[in-house]
Amino acid sequence: MSDRVIEPSEIFVEQGSKPKENITHVNPWIRLIARFFDYALFFLLLLASRKFFHGHLPFGKYEHLIPFEFFVWIPIEACLLSTWGTTPGKFFLRTKLKQGKRQRLAFTTALRRSFSVWFRGLGMGIPVLNVFCLLIAFNKLKMFQITSWDRDDHIAVTHYPIGRWRLYVAVFIAAVGLLFYYTEKNAELKYLKSQTAGKVAS
Repeated sequence: MSDRVIEPSEIFVEQGSKPKENITHVNPWIRLIARFFDYALFFLLLLASRKFFHGHLPFGKYEHLIPFEFFVWIPIEACLLSTWGTTPGKFFLRTKLKQGKRQRLAFTTALRRSFSVWFRGLGMGIPVLNVFCLLIAFNKLKMFQITSWDRDDHIAVTHYPIGRWRLYVAVFIAAVGLLFYYTEKNAELKYLKSQTAGKVAS
């Protein structure tokens, strides 16, 4: 007769308890979709503001190279993360950021993180470079289980289970929102370019 050690996992308690949520700390696709969901909503808000005030988007001299929208989003995202602890995309896709015991990031930390995402993760929105930076960030996240900007400030990103409908809705809003915004923006850029060319010719 041998003494058998009972493992804690073998102890059953006859109670109706809910199963624990399957929480993951690494999900590059969800993070990507949540971010572009935020961009789509913000860009559409910019477009609606322009229509409301009958004005033009604040295009800069180097707008064709470095889009201004992504940069403007930095302080707004930092404000949301430091006050509400989330952004629309992260809230909808049940993604939470935590720094140690802090449920919300300090504004300076959130601002630094948002700037790093824009600079290192998005390549400042510069065409071609942004794709290159996104691929590097995506692969590093899968390999090291954390991004460089979250590692710098010891930020943990947690994903909670979501239904497929949330994912489909987020992808639809991000894709349609960005497509509509850039269609309108390109049309306005062409119009402003033609107006400038007309003034020079006259």
